Amino acid sequence: MLAQLRVRNYALIDDLEVEFGPGLTVLTGETGAGKSIIVGALSLALGERHDATMLRTGADHCTIEARFTGVNRLAEDCRAQGIELDEEELIVRRRAGADGRSSAWLNDAAVTVGTLRRVGDRLVDLHGQHQHQLLLDPQAQLSILDASARLEATRTRYRAGYEELRAAEAELAALETEAAARRQRQDLTAFQARELTEAAVVAGEADALRREQELLASVERRHRLVRELGEMLSERDGSAVELASTIADRVAELAKLDPALTDDVEPTRTARVLLDELWRKISRYQDSIEFAPERADEVNARLFLLEKLERKYAVAADELPALAEKLTGELAAAELDESRAEKLRRDIESRRRTLLDAATDITRRRRSAGTELSRRVGTEFRALGLENARLEVVVDGPKRPSASDLGPDGIDTVEFRFSANPGEELKPLRRVASGGELSRIMLALKSTLARVALVPVMIFDEIDAGIGGRVAEAVGRRLARLGRTQQVICITHLPQLARCADHHFLIEKTTSRGRTRTGLCRLEGDDRVRELARMTAGAKVTETTLAHARELLTEKGKID
Repeated sequence: MLAQLRVRNYALIDDLEVEFGPGLTVLTGETGAGKSIIVGALSLALGERHDATMLRTGADHCTIEARFTGVNRLAEDCRAQGIELDEEELIVRRRAGADGRSSAWLNDAAVTVGTLRRVGDRLVDLHGQHQHQLLLDPQAQLSILDASARLEATRTRYRAGYEELRAAEAELAALETEAAARRQRQDLTAFQARELTEAAVVAGEADALRREQELLASVERRHRLVRELGEMLSERDGSAVELASTIADRVAELAKLDPALTDDVEPTRTARVLLDELWRKISRYQDSIEFAPERADEVNARLFLLEKLERKYAVAADELPALAEKLTGELAAAELDESRAEKLRRDIESRRRTLLDAATDITRRRRSAGTELSRRVGTEFRALGLENARLEVVVDGPKRPSASDLGPDGIDTVEFRFSANPGEELKPLRRVASGGELSRIMLALKSTLARVALVPVMIFDEIDAGIGGRVAEAVGRRLARLGRTQQVICITHLPQLARCADHHFLIEKTTSRGRTRTGLCRLEGDDRVRELARMTAGAKVTETTLAHARELLTEKGKID
């Protein structure tokens, strides 16, 4: 149970500490005193989203700490989070700052807010203001039914499988769309790939061919230039080699006569040797020059093909090999994608069969649970002053379900149908239930689900909306009975409900030194009598209203 709650710097609360007991606890107070602030603080401690505007004015952070006892049932879950329970006690703490950031701890072990929320859901079932309106939502009705059937884990697994199926179907659709587009261009792609593969273009080939083409086109001119060089170097009188030899001999002779020219002997001899080597090289080069018209035709034809392919594919010749590889790869990818698509089709068919089996089983369990839920809620109705009311849980689905019927929650639609009076036809809850009836229907469902969920703490924020008089007394008695198996905390404005409580707290708003504060105090004896009298008569409390309040408390022992 929730043994203690401490709140600092939250909304109008400066520093509040309160200890709770077992059974039914009620929180009362005048409108605007801050009754719902207590619930908001506890919700924040249990993982609700942090709203920085709820910080007390002037504070840079708030801290909410809740101590729970008798939580040994959560020991395994906590150990999975690395949290050790101390003597069956769990302390939940949340610190939230003005910057919107927050931190959370369980028994001083830091945890994520997600972990805090999961643990909180196992500790407290909180029914907020106007939450009974959710009963009109078909999705909420489905969740209530699944909770009564203990289907939450099964539905989570089913939904995970459904999402995987949808992802596989989306992948297959994308593959098929791409395949359809590819088929439209596949013949052209195959032709182009074949054309480029047969062309067998090599990177750098075009430049090499152009250089060879230039050489083949210059055969006659090269022959003429080589002949002229041969004559100039050695093949005529007074050739360069002959003159260089004569010059070298004359310089050597002069150096013998005048040593000052000794250093010039070697350069002249070197010049003679170089000219002689050049002549020999030119002679060899002349032998290599050959006119080859067939090769010229081959080179020209090859260059013509390469230039044609460059224009056709709008890329340079050096890029043609990469293009050929890309087109060939597309053809291979088409085969791989088709293989992959076929594998996906088999996988999808298998997933659909598995999900359809699971959904059919979920339907069977929902229908069985719906019958039982209707029966148990009917029993609760009689305790809540709805003696003639009936609630029927209708689980509707296809008679012969197929894969096309699969949805994220199965193959069913769930609808709660209600009739408040005998002889009246059962109709959808959203069309016939009044506000007061919705409150009692919600309480009946909560009471029924409490046996299944085994959440130790139930909190109701104004479950008494839209009711009063005899109906309020019935609701109070039901909450008191519920408090025998679970801790129940209820915010109420009705004295008929408040008088049924085992513990009564008054929430007050006070102003001191220009600051407003919300506080909480336990009521007993005459203080509780006065509060019940105020709730009955308003600000004008008389002996008559006090006597009536005492009578209400005296009758508390008769709630059974």
